Amino acid sequence: MIQPRGPKDYARLVGWLLWHERWGLLLASLLCLISLPANATITATLLPRDLVQVLGILLAFFLGFRYSQAYNRWWEARILWGQLVNQSRNWRDVLTAVLPSDVPVVWKTRMLKLEVLLIWCVNSSLRTGDGLVVQLPEDVINLARPLGLPQPTVQAVMQEMASQQRRLQDQRWLNSLDRSELGRVQQALTNAIGGLERIRSQPLPVSSTFCIQVLTWVYGYLVFLKLDAMGAVNAAVVGWLAFLTLLMAERIGTFLENPFIDQRFALPLDRISRLITANLLGADHPLAQLPLEQRQRRSDLMVT
Repeated sequence: MIQPRGPKDYARLVGWLLWHERWGLLLASLLCLISLPANATITATLLPRDLVQVLGILLAFFLGFRYSQAYNRWWEARILWGQLVNQSRNWRDVLTAVLPSDVPVVWKTRMLKLEVLLIWCVNSSLRTGDGLVVQLPEDVINLARPLGLPQPTVQAVMQEMASQQRRLQDQRWLNSLDRSELGRVQQALTNAIGGLERIRSQPLPVSSTFCIQVLTWVYGYLVFLKLDAMGAVNAAVVGWLAFLTLLMAERIGTFLENPFIDQRFALPLDRISRLITANLLGADHPLAQLPLEQRQRRSDLMVT
């Protein structure tokens, strides 16, 4: 996710947006250019009295609704990831509290590693439309193999966590009350993961998106025609820029709808996952550290 900290960061974000939407912006610019010679005729046909004002009110309503719903999805995802952070710490603390001192350290370490593996699998699965775990980092694979999960998925890891709790109870290292405490934490993890999966798999209706996009194009074009009808060149330029700005504003709303995929608008999933890893396995663990290229970039920034 881009976190603008200065003019260069803002310029980089604007440049990416312009490049990503270049074809739509070029089409809008071409439409404006073609309309210039026949502006008087088009204006007389398409601009009855008060039409622009009415469409402007409608567009403001629909765009406001679109941004509200998109931001609500983004904010809910942020809250759910906060719950994952808190419940991961609860998992660590409950294990410390309920496991007897004579339990081999390897058992507790295994339970902590399973929790970290679960978080990284959730991280990966949210980035795809079908929820499949793909392109796990090599360090995550190295963590999963000793746990007997060479191809880990969210459900496989959660089932293994439940199986480990049963084995601990069978070994009489957990009583029913202790296991209930661990089960309560795992249930909270399941609820948070289910909420994140719902956000990923249930986007806003396509019909709503299409309607708002069409209305934005129509209104932006009519604004250009109305300003161009004034006869001044600068008025036409302002109308053209207003048209393009409306198109960009509408598209930004679509980026916010899915808070997991595009790194410029998504939640910082890797950073949150590294935080959880550091909390459970220590800051020296490979999954708790920044990738090499990011560490180099940060050191360069500190030097400059």
